Amino acid sequence: MRSDLRRVLIVSPRFPPKNAPDHHRVRVSLPFYRRFGWDPTVLCISPETSDSLDDPALGDSVPRDARVVRVPAWSEQKCRRFGFGHLDYRCLVPLYDAATELLKREAYDVVFFSTTSFLTFLLGPILKRRFGCRVVYDFQDPWFHGETSTYTRDTWQGKWWKLRIGQMVARHGEAFSMKAADHVISVSDGYVSILRARYAWMRDSDFTVLPFGATQADFDFVTSKNIHHNIFPTNPDRVRWVYAGRVGPDMFSILEVMFHRLAALKTERPDFARRLEIYFVGTNYSPAERTFDVVVPLAAKYGLEEMVVEHSERIPYFETLSLYCESDGILLIGADSGDYTASKLFNCVLARRPVLALFHSASLVSRMAPAFSNVFLCSFHVTPTEPEFGVKFSQGLKWLEEEKIDSSEISRRLAPWSAEELTREQCAIFDRLTAS
Repeated sequence: MRSDLRRVLIVSPRFPPKNAPDHHRVRVSLPFYRRFGWDPTVLCISPETSDSLDDPALGDSVPRDARVVRVPAWSEQKCRRFGFGHLDYRCLVPLYDAATELLKREAYDVVFFSTTSFLTFLLGPILKRRFGCRVVYDFQDPWFHGETSTYTRDTWQGKWWKLRIGQMVARHGEAFSMKAADHVISVSDGYVSILRARYAWMRDSDFTVLPFGATQADFDFVTSKNIHHNIFPTNPDRVRWVYAGRVGPDMFSILEVMFHRLAALKTERPDFARRLEIYFVGTNYSPAERTFDVVVPLAAKYGLEEMVVEHSERIPYFETLSLYCESDGILLIGADSGDYTASKLFNCVLARRPVLALFHSASLVSRMAPAFSNVFLCSFHVTPTEPEFGVKFSQGLKWLEEEKIDSSEISRRLAPWSAEELTREQCAIFDRLTAS
């Protein structure tokens, strides 16, 4: 290690070769931390005791010189005997023990928690008190939902009492963790506003909104490894539009508008509608043996069973990029709240296919999307039921069908949001925290 580098310990429980959306900020930043004066160590859970999809190719994309410390979580089988099996609970003590040993042996200036396993944030105050390190949290989703929760007894797939207990833990756990926060990074202005209102002692300067960085290297990896998806075969007689990612109840109102318009398309342009297939892929995070359809039942209400195809299981990350590149168009669907930001925006742009984005006007996506010539933005101000949103969506359908993409400007437009640039901003935060 260079003697002039400061050290950051990054806690990211799910890490390649596991496929999970919450490690991508760290994964794409790893090639650049040292360039900006920081030597990273990633602390994660060993893949055999973690959860999420196994994705060996994703593991191959991690730089070979990256230092990754893997520790086993408690056995899921044994923990379920006592009524819990979620990774958040199983990993907490093993990560604490490992972080303590690392901090005893090595001088880490910053501990950076970048994960949606929010219970690990509880380690922040403890490690800060024992070792005097700075603590930075990355809020990629809300932890304590409070009044913003979209889940009800009807929409929650698990046991209702478990959700209630989980949110009680989240409420107190978040308050405890934030007492140690030297800085908070988030993907959403909305999340920052919520946290700022809850914790009045924090200043505006204690928060930074940073999306996940864009990286052409991932698409180059798909090409060099000749990676292809298995969702649909090549067929020039079909038009394939794709959406990849979770679908939750906070998105249903947008889907209702979308399916209503697509049902009208069957009447207005039956020849095109017969050729059109819309694929929803990886719509829930359940394991393969417990996965379930989320979108098809809603599409069936509008008679779209033949047009809408759902593959609810998640597929490997690089196969998803292949899916984007081999599609005729990409759907990027937001939530009914302006707080939600889709971290996959830049991957959709980099696929160099036409992208139809459906988002609340307050979302960060709505502010960034107009910069890209291959994105058509349909936004609403309060609710997707606004007539203007439906009209704009119909225009977007026509654009998605006919648009011929000029990709010459995409790389230049993405430069401010590149993985390198956003890693530089992360490191600038670390620099400020350790300057005194």
